[in-house]
Amino acid sequence: MLSRFIFFAVFVFIAAGCAKQWSNNEIKPEKLPKLKPKEFIAKLDSISLSAPHYMYTKLKVNYKGADNKGSFKTTLKSVQDSAVSAVVSFARIPVFSVLIDSSRLTIVNKKDKCFSEQSISEFSKKVGVDFALQNFEELIFGHAIGFSHDKKYHVLNDPYHYVLSTHRKGGGRKKKEIVYRYSLAPSQNHLSSIFISAPVDSTEIEIKYLEWQESATYLLPKVIEMNIQTRNNFGQINLEYTRVDAITSDSLFLTIPEKYEKCN
Repeated sequence: MLSRFIFFAVFVFIAAGCAKQWSNNEIKPEKLPKLKPKEFIAKLDSISLSAPHYMYTKLKVNYKGADNKGSFKTTLKSVQDSAVSAVVSFARIPVFSVLIDSSRLTIVNKKDKCFSEQSISEFSKKVGVDFALQNFEELIFGHAIGFSHDKKYHVLNDPYHYVLSTHRKGGGRKKKEIVYRYSLAPSQNHLSSIFISAPVDSTEIEIKYLEWQESATYLLPKVIEMNIQTRNNFGQINLEYTRVDAITSDSLFLTIPEKYEKCN
C-alpha cells in the first residue's frame, strides 16, 4: 500500500525520527520566517520541475538490516521521463544490469547468466507494491515523492523547520491513510527530508538528503540516507553520488546475450 517507493528501498528500514531536544548548554536555532501553504506548494512545484534531461552518476551504496549488511557500487544513467538504467558491481565486477522504462522492467543477471523481462504492472503485482519510473526519478533528483500541487496540504506548526504534510498530526492514523511529509531546507531551495507513513501497514519510510551538489545548472543530491521500519523489520541504506554528469547526452539500452536463458 505504501506503493511505488518501497521497491527502491526494499531491503532497508527505519524508526520514525524523534524531535530534536536541546539542552540548556546548546544554542537553539533561530525561528524561521513563516511560509504559507500556497508558498510552500509553489516551492515544491518549482523543485519538481528542476531536473536534467540526461544524467550519469556513480553511486556508492551501503546497506544494513536486522540480519545483514553490505555495500556495492552502481553506475546509473537516466533520460528524464523515458528510462533509467543501472549496472550493479561487487568488488568491481558487474553482476546485474537493469533497465526501467515507463512500461517494462528488464534485469540481466550476469552471475547466473540469465535474464528476466516483464511489464511494470506485472512486476508490481508480483512484489505487491505499485512501482513507477516517476518515483525513482523523484528519489534520485531530490524531488518530493508522491507530491501533487492539486492535493490539499497543511503546514505543520514548527517555528524551527519547514514541514508540509498531507495530514495534520495524527490525522492519517485515524483515517488509516498514507501520510506524506516534506521538510524544506531553511534556504527553501531544496528538500531536507521526506517522511512517508502507512499506519494500516505499520510501515514508515524516512529519506534524508544530507548533502547537495551543483552539476551544470542543477542542484542534485550528493548523500542520501533512507530508513524504513515495518511491523517486523527495519534497515538503512546510504547512497553517495561519487560522480555526476548532467550535461552529456547518452542513449540507454540493455543487451541480452543470446546464450542467456530466462531466470527461474
